[in-house]
Amino acid sequence: MKKINPEQLVEGILFLENKPVSIDQISKLSGISRSKVEEIILKLNEKLINIDSVLKVLKNDNGYFHLTISPEFYDHFSPYYDTRKKIKLSKPALETLAIIAYKQPITRAEVEKIRGVRVGHILRFLIDQGLITIRGRKNVPGRPALYVTTDTFLKVFGLLSLKDLPPVEDFKVP
Repeated sequence: MKKINPEQLVEGILFLENKPVSIDQISKLSGISRSKVEEIILKLNEKLINIDSVLKVLKNDNGYFHLTISPEFYDHFSPYYDTRKKIKLSKPALETLAIIAYKQPITRAEVEKIRGVRVGHILRFLIDQGLITIRGRKNVPGRPALYVTTDTFLKVFGLLSLKDLPPVEDFKVP
């Protein structure tokens, strides 16, 4: 078996994880110090730029890194190889998902108050699709479930973090 150097190890971890990972996760998996991992990632990104690769190591606002296709090339590859899960969402499901994405963590009652209709069946569908999950309970009488989006949500919509969502102010009211 060929010996692997620290740069190859970090590059392999970024490739195999196929999702955003933190410096701490990479450090733990590789046994390499945090500062050395950061240095390796910078060098890896420079190397990819220098060889004019379509790959890039992107960092999101939460400090997570992801080896992925550089955004300027995505449109070229998406018709042939779109890794995002294709989920067909109805308008009510999309509205409910948007409310959860922007207001999370949020209870079912809070979503229903905003939408003006019952959303139990939509929440079940969104959970089944892996787009939302229950993350704890609100500390009020009845302790209702708190809904949040998942990593699958980010992947389906091509986001690295929730901070990549467009500002609410960008939306026009019909």
